[in-house]
Amino acid sequence: MTETRTSQALPAPAEPTGGIRPEIQALRAVAVILVLLFHLWETRVPSGYIGVDVFFVISGFLITAQLLREIERTGSIRLLDFWARRIRRLLPAAFVVILVTLVALMVVVPRTEWGPSLIESAASALYVENWASLARHLGFLPWVDYPLPVEHFWTLSVEEQFYLLWPLLLLLGVAVAAGRRMSARARVQIIVALIIVAMLLSFAYSLWLSAQHPLHAARSTPSVVWEFAAGGLLALAPRLSQLSLSERAKTAVHCVASWSGLILIVGSALTPELFLHPAPGAVLPVLGAVLVIWGESNRSWLSPTRYGSLAPVQFVGDVSYGIYLWHQPIYVLVLLSTGENVRSVGALAVVAASMLLGWLSKRFIEDPFRTSKFWKPLPRTYGFAVGGMLVISAIAGVGILLSAS
Repeated sequence: MTETRTSQALPAPAEPTGGIRPEIQALRAVAVILVLLFHLWETRVPSGYIGVDVFFVISGFLITAQLLREIERTGSIRLLDFWARRIRRLLPAAFVVILVTLVALMVVVPRTEWGPSLIESAASALYVENWASLARHLGFLPWVDYPLPVEHFWTLSVEEQFYLLWPLLLLLGVAVAAGRRMSARARVQIIVALIIVAMLLSFAYSLWLSAQHPLHAARSTPSVVWEFAAGGLLALAPRLSQLSLSERAKTAVHCVASWSGLILIVGSALTPELFLHPAPGAVLPVLGAVLVIWGESNRSWLSPTRYGSLAPVQFVGDVSYGIYLWHQPIYVLVLLSTGENVRSVGALAVVAASMLLGWLSKRFIEDPFRTSKFWKPLPRTYGFAVGGMLVISAIAGVGILLSAS
């Protein structure tokens, strides 16, 4: 097992588009379960890290749909408001997890071994952990041959960088259309063309990087943009329900698409060794996620969405971000403190603790902060983000100095 694979984890979820969609919540549940199984029982789910690819597609779909609705409503995108919503949604719980992990690390790990984890903690708070991880692989930062407690934040870093740049791409399409006085339909066509170009360029780069530097490819943001773009194109595609089919035929197509997508995702996760990840290795799980979202139906008892709508599945999908945040610090700190990987009952305990902490995070951190009127003004939102980053970086910096003394 390579060090890169052990640190694969689930990135953060985007906000729903116009209400909760059960097939997306079910996809989130599948993705986080695959990652948990991969970390704790890798021999049984050897490629479970493809849950990351599923979440990239979901985020690309939801964020693109959200931005398109704003463009249709206002003719533009309020960038500062968009980024502020992302901050209020993602940073509070993330900062708490990093801080708790820092304290736990200093308690259970000898001071001389703090350095690499503290560097990764600061990088995670600054949302550049993917680049810090690449720097470690290239020898510019201290190397370790075991997973680090917050190394999984590389996925969050990739996603935040996507959130930073993606609305700029859509705004470019808006500007081109406005400059040529095009219709709303033509504006959408321009945006589609830009997304396709971005997708093709990213996929070509990903093919090259996966072949030349397989340990670096997944963590390089440009090499996974095509996965987000696949979800973005889906948000722009005509709805399946708009096809001229009978109701029975529509239901059948929905079911076939949903089941086919689910089979592609689970089958990819069970594959012993994916060929060159993320490209072309992630093509099948990305296609699977697109098909499940496209299918989107629970009108038939045959539809997987009917079963994905069950309360336990929806609960796991709802708290998947918190599960993602907590699971790696728990099992890595156990590894660092005992020298042994968790097994059987211990692994089940990690799963239970991750789900409990995930629910607590959503109930008492994520939801209150996201809906708080106090934090809604932009200066407070951005002040919180900058302050949290500085505090965590300062604590990590002091710890690094102590570990070197």
